[in-house]
Amino acid sequence: MSNERKTNTENKKLTLYSEVDGICPLCNSDLMYEKGGLKEKKFEIAHIYPLNLKPNEIIVLNNVKKLSSDPNSLDNLICLCVECHTKFDNPRTLIEYEKLFKIKSDLIKLSKEKNLWTNSSLENEIDDLVDFLANTDFESTGDILTYNPKTISEKTNSTITGITKRKIERNVQDYFNSINLKFIEIDKKIPTTTETISTQIKLHYLKLKKEIPDYNQKEIFDAMVNWLHKTSNNKSKDSCEVIISYFIQNCEIFE
Repeated sequence: MSNERKTNTENKKLTLYSEVDGICPLCNSDLMYEKGGLKEKKFEIAHIYPLNLKPNEIIVLNNVKKLSSDPNSLDNLICLCVECHTKFDNPRTLIEYEKLFKIKSDLIKLSKEKNLWTNSSLENEIDDLVDFLANTDFESTGDILTYNPKTISEKTNSTITGITKRKIERNVQDYFNSINLKFIEIDKKIPTTTETISTQIKLHYLKLKKEIPDYNQKEIFDAMVNWLHKTSNNKSKDSCEVIISYFIQNCEIFE
């Protein structure tokens, strides 16, 4: 029994177009063009797993993972430029299927991240801390820090890249004491602010683990930084990395 092709509504097309930020995820070309002062679309909605398998696809896609049991689901659809859509379908190969599967899977995860942003907030005082880190010149004191009950190495696993791990360790070494002092200053003005922010950081981390359980530590770190960057009104991303590193050391992230 064959599956019926459903007409994609304009709302569904807009959702899928926005999901890829108006850029073909396979060739990076613009999915719109201008003609006569108007924007015209040059994209099509592709089924990642075929709506109905062709004879050769029965063999090629045997036992592959699917993003949805319903081929017409948004999870199985993606915006592609006309040329890439044609190439992807004719003929469909396992390598190309797995590539597009991974792209769409990452987009679905990002969408879940963004949904969490609307339900996760931070105290306004976090803006002061981001500004403080972004606008202060720090000089290394050469002090040996004795802050950790557990080292970064003990908290991280093989899923976090060496570069990211070294970045976290360097951030903790350089800024841990300064952030502690800044939190003390903030708490003198508004008591328990540090505790509140720590709880909110921990809660967002736990929500990420619950909503996107297959995220590894590198993906969780990046997701936490992106959330803090968005929450602090798109200020310094470097400062957000420093703050998330601080909370990794403090055990709010990566228990």
